[in-house]
Amino acid sequence: MPLAGTLVAAALLMVACEKSGSQPVVLAQVDDAKLTLDELREAFPAEYEKVLPREQYLDVIQRWIDDEAVYQQALKHKLDQDPQVRRKLERLRRRMLIEEFLSRELAATTESEPDEGAMTRYYEDNKSDFLRKAPEYRYAHIRVNTLKEALALRSKVRGDNFTALARTSSLDTAPEFVEPPFRKASEVPACLHDVLDAHPGWLSNPVSCPDGVYLVKLLDRIEAGTPLPFQEVRAAISARLSMQHQEKMRESKIRQYKEGASISLNVDQIPGQDGSDAPPATPAGDTSEERLPPGE
Repeated sequence: MPLAGTLVAAALLMVACEKSGSQPVVLAQVDDAKLTLDELREAFPAEYEKVLPREQYLDVIQRWIDDEAVYQQALKHKLDQDPQVRRKLERLRRRMLIEEFLSRELAATTESEPDEGAMTRYYEDNKSDFLRKAPEYRYAHIRVNTLKEALALRSKVRGDNFTALARTSSLDTAPEFVEPPFRKASEVPACLHDVLDAHPGWLSNPVSCPDGVYLVKLLDRIEAGTPLPFQEVRAAISARLSMQHQEKMRESKIRQYKEGASISLNVDQIPGQDGSDAPPATPAGDTSEERLPPGE
């Protein structure tokens, strides 16, 4: 049976094998190495099984097979016994333990979300970080079936009566059409793009669109570079403040652990030139791939 068929069959047997409570469910095997269902779930929590397609699991399993085949070759060549490789592995192990320990420590102390007052103050103090990158438009429209109807209604537009005409004559009378929100250019239908070059108060001629004939009035326009409203950036502010809080807690934990340790520093033996402006060099044998993100 092809590999994909074998893996699909194994996946279909997951529930039955779990209920038996006997042996771990083996999803794939390369020589004596086995990938079990429990190991797969360490990367994908069980609740993901209700939303992720089987093809995504198959892709992960296939990559495990590829990696395992190469890993076994590396072991056969005794690469794990090479002194330089062993030093790299120890650095990776050390970094992983550091980040995992800090991640677990912070998980028990980090607040779920900053309070509303803190987020509002941050928004007021950092409005320059939350500026519109493009103009936004608030326009009202009247949609009718024929050009004749549109021309007749346009002749009735006087001053601020456009909204009243829309309420009584437009095929679209829902609140979001009568009292429209600001929209980005990407949210404006292509047939109404003349509004993008207009100024507040502009009234269009009848415009034919696939679903009818439109009259459009630009009510307001907000230019690029103006602050976004708080509610639009609230989630971003919450995430930023949570990250800052976590970083402060991390630094606090590190200071706490340093205070309980005996630390010495032999400055005279540290290489480098006094007063040098050169950036710090990457240690020999060190690579960016060896730096693991927190919790990884």
